[in-house]
Amino acid sequence: MTTPTTLPTSMLLPQRAASLGEILDAGFGLYRRSLAACLPLSLLAVLLGQLPSAYLQSTGQSLALDRAKDMSWWLLMILAAVGTLWCWLVLMLRQRASLRREAKSLQLLVTDLRQAWRLLPHALGTLALALMAVALGLLLLVIPGIYLLIGFWPALALVVFESAGPRTALDGALQLARGHWRHLAATLVVVAMTVFGLFVIGSLLGLVFIKLADGWPAAAIVTAVLGALFQPLLIAFGITAYADLRHRRDQIPSSASSSA
Repeated sequence: MTTPTTLPTSMLLPQRAASLGEILDAGFGLYRRSLAACLPLSLLAVLLGQLPSAYLQSTGQSLALDRAKDMSWWLLMILAAVGTLWCWLVLMLRQRASLRREAKSLQLLVTDLRQAWRLLPHALGTLALALMAVALGLLLLVIPGIYLLIGFWPALALVVFESAGPRTALDGALQLARGHWRHLAATLVVVAMTVFGLFVIGSLLGLVFIKLADGWPAAAIVTAVLGALFQPLLIAFGITAYADLRHRRDQIPSSASSSA
């Protein structure tokens, strides 16, 4: 039995198997529609990620990761990782709200913030189990690790939109990918190339701004803005890929019954 999803997938993609072009178009559309609602949380995620580096610079310590770090740095690393993940969960919920045309509701924003906090333990568990499984697969035979790395891509969407626990989310992600792994891998590759290309263009424009501003704060501003702009884009593509996999799975029973 298919677990219901709280994401209105039919508002994102047609209820059939979508092409790569349709997935990209829908992802860009979701990104444009939700950017205003997502940008403050995305910027917060970027700032949280900069906390460990800012601490090292303020205390005169080396930024090299192979150097020993004090306990305060490790605590900031944990805070940054957990805080960034919480921001990602909120971004996913904000993009769902934009599909429902409810992103401007302050009450719903508060609800999304609280829901992301409740989902955080399951999201942490899902990522931890996924990393261990992928690492083990890469160490043993490499290919299983690559298969799991691609197959686990929709796992966080199951946590957010289906209230799945860690094990259920990972199992559900692999079930979604079953029979569609190559399509999912191709989608991930195209998304990665698209985002990388846009990031390179943004970086070049940022270098021009840095050259004109001629100062370190300009570089920090450009880095923060690029990070804040591209996180919602990646999440939008991930949500769109999840919606496509849901539609592909929902087609299986009807296809089987029609053939019978």
